[in-house]
Amino acid sequence: MGTAIDTAFCGATLAACPLSALVLSFAFYGFCGWAWESTVCAMLNHGRFANSGFLLGPCCPIYGVGGIACWLLLRGIPDASSQFVAAALVCSVIEYSVGVLLEKTTGARFWDYSHLPFNLHGRICLYWACAFGLGALCICRLVEPALLGLLGRLPVLIVRLSAFIVAVAMMVDALCSLASWRRLSDQLECVRADLADRINESLADASDSMLERIPDSAIDSVAQTHIRSRAVNAWLAELGDATLDALREKASMPTFISDGARGLALAARRVADAAPSMPRPSLSRRLAGKRMSRPVPSVSLSRRDLRFFNAFPRLRINRYEGVIRATNLRDRARELFRH
Repeated sequence: MGTAIDTAFCGATLAACPLSALVLSFAFYGFCGWAWESTVCAMLNHGRFANSGFLLGPCCPIYGVGGIACWLLLRGIPDASSQFVAAALVCSVIEYSVGVLLEKTTGARFWDYSHLPFNLHGRICLYWACAFGLGALCICRLVEPALLGLLGRLPVLIVRLSAFIVAVAMMVDALCSLASWRRLSDQLECVRADLADRINESLADASDSMLERIPDSAIDSVAQTHIRSRAVNAWLAELGDATLDALREKASMPTFISDGARGLALAARRVADAAPSMPRPSLSRRLAGKRMSRPVPSVSLSRRDLRFFNAFPRLRINRYEGVIRATNLRDRARELFRH
C-alpha cells in the first residue's frame, strides 16, 4: 500500500485505485438514495413503489455527490456534533445549488419544500438538512471506511473494471434520460403553440352562454395571449378552475399516447370528460360553410418520457405548467404508472 494513498484516504486499506473507489462509492450512495426515494418516500407520496430520480437506472446522482463530498471534506472532523452540523450545511449547499442549476438549465423544479417549515425558497429545508446531515455522519464514520476496506480486499483490476463499467453505464443512462426530457419538452412546446391558436379560435366562435361564463378580463387576456402566444402557458396556469372548465368545453385538448416498450397505450381520457362534451357540427352547418373544429392533435409520448411525473411528485415544468394543467397530463401520467 502506498503511503500517499493511505494518507489520502486516512488509513483506509485501499491500494492503487482511489479514483475507482470513489466512482464505486458514488454509485453506491446514488443507489442507496434511489432505494430510499423509490420506497420510503414513494410510499408516502404515492402509496406504492415508484422509480424515482432523473436517471432511468437505480441511481440518484445527487446522493452520490453529497456522500462523496462529505467524505472528502469532513472526514477529518473529530467531534461528531461538529461533523453533523458541517454535513448538514454541505448537503444543503449541494441541494440548493443543484436545484438552481436544474431550474436554469431545464426550466423545471424537481422538488419543492415550500410545504415544510423552515425552508429556503422551497429548495432546502431544516428537516431534510438534518436528515442528510445524519446520513453523512454515518458515511464519514462508518459506511465509507467499511466500503473502502471491502474494496481494498479485492483485486485492483476487478475494482478498476467495475468502476469503468459503472461509469459508462451511468453516462449512457444520463444521455438517454436527457433525450427523454428533450422529447417531453419538444412535445409540450408543440402543444403550447397549438393551444394558443385553438383557444383564440374557440373564443372567437364562442356562444353567448360560453361568454357569460368567462370574465371579460379573461377574454382580454386570451386576445393578448394570442398575440404573445408563448404567454399562453402562464395564462393557463393562473386561470381559475371554473373558467378553465368552461374553456375545456369549447377548446378540445390534445390526446397523449404512450407507446412504451410493451405497447402500453395511454389513450388518456379527454379533459372534456370532466365537462359537457362539445357537439359535432351538423351536416347543414358544414354545408353552410361554417368553420369546423380543428382535429385534436395526438401527441406521442412514451412511458419513458412520462416517467418524470411519476419520479418527482412535485415536479413543476414552469414554462409548460399551464399546458400540463389544461391537459391534465400530470394526472394522466400518474394513472399510467398506477396500472
